[in-house]
Amino acid sequence: MLETRHHWLPIIIAVYLPVSFIITYSIAVGNDHVEPVFPYISDTGTSSPESCVFGQLLNIGAALAGIIIYTRYRQCLYHFEGSGRRCLLCLNTIAFIIGLLKIFGVSLVGNFQETNVLTVHLIGAFLAFVVGFFYMVLQTIISYKSQSFNIAGNTLFITKFRILLCIADFILLIMLSVMTLVAGEKGPGPGIEIYDWTSDHPGYAEHLVATISEWLVAFITVIYFATFYKEFKHFRMKAPEVVYYEQQQQEQELNISVIS
Repeated sequence: MLETRHHWLPIIIAVYLPVSFIITYSIAVGNDHVEPVFPYISDTGTSSPESCVFGQLLNIGAALAGIIIYTRYRQCLYHFEGSGRRCLLCLNTIAFIIGLLKIFGVSLVGNFQETNVLTVHLIGAFLAFVVGFFYMVLQTIISYKSQSFNIAGNTLFITKFRILLCIADFILLIMLSVMTLVAGEKGPGPGIEIYDWTSDHPGYAEHLVATISEWLVAFITVIYFATFYKEFKHFRMKAPEVVYYEQQQQEQELNISVIS
């Protein structure tokens, strides 16, 4: 039976997503669609042709993140099933659902540009960043509470590092939210799009703090995924088994005949 090791996926996504952002940023700056000094990540994928590249790259990134989230869910399920720790099983299930919402949000951000369908884009950003933050918190709680299971790779250092990442992510999310609102109230002036702001416009300093915070939140997220590397390194996953109805029926009849 085919078995795969997924320990390389956290490292790949930790490299893939920043490179994706840099690619779309380079295209957007090269086409003079955004200012080169820290635009919002979404601004680099707003105009064509970079919007097409942005959407495709984020869809691939969401798929990779989905595999990681499922692998983490199955890993925790393996250790917690039969342990009597219902709280951990419940946390694992909730974290899995929240993780799926997170990657759905990433896909929405990539496919619904802010200048086309702003409401859907903002919903996607909320799922990707805010709901994604809660995924990190739940995984950190699971990591802390499962220390007694002696799960290979789940060291106390990793748990403490995840706590630090969650704290940093929370602070940056607050800064992103507050500074975005403050910058919006001051505004760049009539007729100026938000992605055209320069240092001459009012609210630019707050705008810059918000955009830098957004980039850091994105990097913290992929760094958090990278912390799964050591744990994923110690197991393999088997491919799903395909069982035809006829075969299943024959096996049941064989079992009945043996019992008789």
